[in-house]
Amino acid sequence: MHLDFRQLRNFIALVEYGSFNRAADAVCLSQSAFSRSIRSLEESVGFPLFNRQTKALTLTAHGKKLLPYARQLKELNAEISHQLFETDSTLTGEINFGCGPAPGARLIPEAVSEFYQCLLKTRVRFHIDNWVNLHQALTTRKYPFVVADSWQAELDPMLRVQPLPPQQCFFICHTSHPLAHQGPVSVQMLLRYPFAAPYLPPGVRKVLATLSEQQDFVPAIQCDHMYALLSTLSRTQAISFASEDGFALYQHSHQLVKLELTDLPDEWRLMQTRFAIISLVNTVQPPLAEKMIDIILQTGCAHQQQLAGYRGNFSP
Repeated sequence: MHLDFRQLRNFIALVEYGSFNRAADAVCLSQSAFSRSIRSLEESVGFPLFNRQTKALTLTAHGKKLLPYARQLKELNAEISHQLFETDSTLTGEINFGCGPAPGARLIPEAVSEFYQCLLKTRVRFHIDNWVNLHQALTTRKYPFVVADSWQAELDPMLRVQPLPPQQCFFICHTSHPLAHQGPVSVQMLLRYPFAAPYLPPGVRKVLATLSEQQDFVPAIQCDHMYALLSTLSRTQAISFASEDGFALYQHSHQLVKLELTDLPDEWRLMQTRFAIISLVNTVQPPLAEKMIDIILQTGCAHQQQLAGYRGNFSP
């Protein structure tokens, strides 16, 4: 039997909050990702842990037996983390990992800053690249993990995917763009202009192909460096899209405007980031990598809480 600590953490949260919605919010996961985690844990132990036939969420006999052990493991994990990292200022070494352009803009720099404050004598190397190159580096064990979009990784049984909190995505342009101050515009009007984007995962390409009524969608301008990519918007009348995090970071420095559309299909209205920490299954992470992963997850949750405070207040 393989028990995943984060699945046990989610199991404890569901017991304590008594609701999938509240428990998912508490651990900063989408409800679908949280539900998958609970189902995976039940598959690992081989028994249902919750009675789902009743209105109130209650533990099965197997769930009651697992709960005290799960809590003990949670306490033990916290103690191990404290002993290894918080009290050992002499720990040295190097952590090397990769990340995609979007998480590399804000999430990863903030996580690295937090990590480095805890472990001043370590060296940190993170490399920004697209999924194709990150996947190759991961499978050849150049990196112990990567932080990237999980569209393709979720389909690969050889990869372990630890989801980060999702964010809404929307179309953007430079404030000098002809569409910037017109109010809501149609999809047809939007697609008259060139599109600038980093490497697009298949799910996003499919949505954009549907919008443009094409078999496939290829951006007119492609660059995996977000700062450079968004700098082209003021000189090309191109449009792009951004997550809430990316827009908050670059809105003022790049004079960006969020575009409102009149006839956007439901597929795009529901479009969210699907960033995750991705590693090879059945691989034990080195202590420094495990610490970095924990901090990235914590930073993702903190971003989610910050965004909740001003979501919907972006300048039009």
